[in-house]
Amino acid sequence: MRNNKLIFIILLSLSNIAPHSAFANEVQDITITGAWIREAPPTVSTLAAYAKIMNQSNEKIILTSVSSPTFTRIELHLSKLVDGMAQMKKQDSLMIEAENYIELSPGAYHLMLFNPDRPLKAGDNVIIHFNFSDGSSSIIETPVKKRISDAHNHHHH
Repeated sequence: MRNNKLIFIILLSLSNIAPHSAFANEVQDITITGAWIREAPPTVSTLAAYAKIMNQSNEKIILTSVSSPTFTRIELHLSKLVDGMAQMKKQDSLMIEAENYIELSPGAYHLMLFNPDRPLKAGDNVIIHFNFSDGSSSIIETPVKKRISDAHNHHHH
């Protein structure tokens, strides 16, 4: 697990030095901004992450998978109200229309991060790797932040 972290850190460093190489931090047509992970108590094994994914190309693109050396797996989920009850459903992928964006946010699409390799607290940073249908990918350094408010309570068991 430690070697995977080192590889991701090296790739992230290279992406900042050589933005046009195969290790580019962001693909020209896809930009990921505002990424953050919600801080949770140290005993919680599932966290949530959010971001804005912008597709600046003139063709739709699909987010096919997300991974991180810090978590055993990451899933894309959709929360919504059905008959007055909050429900969450795993998504296999997420389509982002041409010249549009998707906001991963509490109570909507979001990332579920399972089994962190250590307790995470506000101020920590985690590497997250986004993979897209056209073969492109983005590696993002994502900060852990305190819960902003209880307005969007997001409990997972």
